[in-house]
Amino acid sequence: MSMANRLFVVGNAVSDLTLTVERAAHAGESILADSMQRAPGGKGLNQAVAAHRAGAAVVFHASVGDDGEGADIAARLDEERMHALRLVRHALPTDLSVLTVARNGENSIITTAGCTRALDAAGLVAQIADITAADTLLMQGNLSLESSRAVIDHARASGAAVIVNAAPWCWPDASALAACDGVIANEGEICAIAGVDDPELGATRLLVQGPQWVIVTLGARGALIARGDERVRMPAVSVVPVDTSGAGDVFCGVLAALRTPRNEALPFLRAIECAQRAAAITVGRAGTFSAIPSAEEMRQVIRNG
Repeated sequence: MSMANRLFVVGNAVSDLTLTVERAAHAGESILADSMQRAPGGKGLNQAVAAHRAGAAVVFHASVGDDGEGADIAARLDEERMHALRLVRHALPTDLSVLTVARNGENSIITTAGCTRALDAAGLVAQIADITAADTLLMQGNLSLESSRAVIDHARASGAAVIVNAAPWCWPDASALAACDGVIANEGEICAIAGVDDPELGATRLLVQGPQWVIVTLGARGALIARGDERVRMPAVSVVPVDTSGAGDVFCGVLAALRTPRNEALPFLRAIECAQRAAAITVGRAGTFSAIPSAEEMRQVIRNG
């Protein structure tokens, strides 16, 4: 495969522990789970796998522990046969995500980040030393602001395009987002970033800081796209929700795959529609990693787009 037009995904790889429950627990309440499932996960890993299956030449960077969970993640990712897999092993426990999924499909997630953040800014920049102007960088919010900004600045200095999914939103300011070409956030995240209660106003405020486009995902209400003076609301794909875990990651991964230079012949809004359809497949299935559409399903989604 050509070294050009790669998608560098710099993020996290964790061990997912998913608990299915009848409903979310109230504060101070103990409830019983209906079932338990373990699988590879993490926003970075999920987005990298989705982008790879959607046809991108993915170079995935993440940190895992020198333990059984880290070895399991490495083995599962080897099976994907990405363009390049660059996992750093640390003498730490592999990060863990605990997901609770209610019967109505809604979920909550708690993730550790000690292993993910064990590689400092200089180490992360060294990991993407070969990024070029023909490539695209995709990041999430799991790394520290300092490390994320260093990676973004290096990518921009190399001429690469930069997309950031601002989730989870835990940075003290939006300075890193101002240096991006595109930002993807959900309704709560965009409002927290901009300090407002209205997602369209939040997207507008972020847009003037530097990004070329901002997409706000609105769940069952679709998505809001802000680009220049254009504001477009796109309806959601109709689906009976089984588990919403990972839908946002599939959306981000597929969209990033379709925004790499070799795929940009697909119009922007059509690419978003494809990402929505892929995410809808995920919502209609149980699990997170196991719910990511296959490469053949991705080809059908894109072909029909």
